[in-house]
Amino acid sequence: MVKAIDAVLDRIRQLPETEQESLARFVLHEIDQDGAWRQTSERHTESLAGLVDIISAEDARGECPDLDL
Repeated sequence: MVKAIDAVLDRIRQLPETEQESLARFVLHEIDQDGAWRQTSERHTESLAGLVDIISAEDARGECPDLDL
């Protein structure tokens, strides 16, 4: 195991059980969300690249309006 994870776990073990539970649930949720995001982005990489190509070509032809932010 990575040394940093060992250090984190040592610190977490010093917390009350309710805080340990909350942190564990949070970390698991974040890991799940990251995995879901990765899968979604991998499935849509080609579509997104195609959209970027279309928008870039339209911009090169001067067809995109200027955004006044």
